[in-house]
Amino acid sequence: MKKRCSNRTILPVIFVLLMLAVLPAAAYASDSAGLKDGDGYCNQVILYDGADLFSASEESSLLSRGQALADLSGWDVRMVTTSDAGGRSAQEYLEDFYMDHYRQDDGVAFLIDMDNRELYISTSGEAIYYLTDDRLDRLLDAAYGYVSDGRYAHGMSAMAEGTITAYRQGIDSSTYTYNTDTGEIVYYEPPKQITPGEGLFAALVGLMTSLGIGTSITARYRMKTGKYQFNLKKNSKLNLSLSNDRLVNRYVTTRHIPKTPPPSSSSGSGGSHHSTIHTGSGGHTFGGGGRKF
Repeated sequence: MKKRCSNRTILPVIFVLLMLAVLPAAAYASDSAGLKDGDGYCNQVILYDGADLFSASEESSLLSRGQALADLSGWDVRMVTTSDAGGRSAQEYLEDFYMDHYRQDDGVAFLIDMDNRELYISTSGEAIYYLTDDRLDRLLDAAYGYVSDGRYAHGMSAMAEGTITAYRQGIDSSTYTYNTDTGEIVYYEPPKQITPGEGLFAALVGLMTSLGIGTSITARYRMKTGKYQFNLKKNSKLNLSLSNDRLVNRYVTTRHIPKTPPPSSSSGSGGSHHSTIHTGSGGHTFGGGGRKF
């Protein structure tokens, strides 16, 4: 269930009046910057048409498609176009945009970069495992034909629709991430699902254990005479000793970090089940891929 943003704080009347005066100006500033969000879900879906590629009706349709993806996955969805990447690559521009409008770790961002003439998709958090390198290639394949023909809204919609399909396909048990910065490979571990019976059993065991420990401590520390004095001299002991540590030998081991991931163990029909990741904007971990058009 998705929860809309809410503010349960009781505001003084004067503050409410001030907010009513400020909000129209703030809304105008946001619109003038080109940011549009989907249905007020805490900015879960943001459309930024910096390159002015979409009509008003196309923007409405794209926001609806983005919201469908956000409702299904719970991720943040960012749909972006630009005609000026500010000297950055498409990857750098999109990752900076994601972090500038960061709401949660799980999310996906789509970019049509008219400056670098490139399509790019960035993934974060859970989306990294759903959008493997192979699935990203399929999304870019689907969008490339549309964008090359100048049908930019269709291209953006194709990437969002393909992501919905990938989410419904789920995560393969052999999926892993490969970090190009460190060479580290991490296999996906699905979250443990606790059944109602397991939860009830754990609660009963915890209750019985706590009652047993509490009863034991109470019985041991109950004072029969009402007064107790600890005999420090009788019950304490001091033992000093001298110890020396000497370095005898030292061994240094090194390992070679591979520059390419190992071949996937999955079957050829299922495609590759790995996602290439790296450290991007602000030290955040991103997956993703792009294609020139």
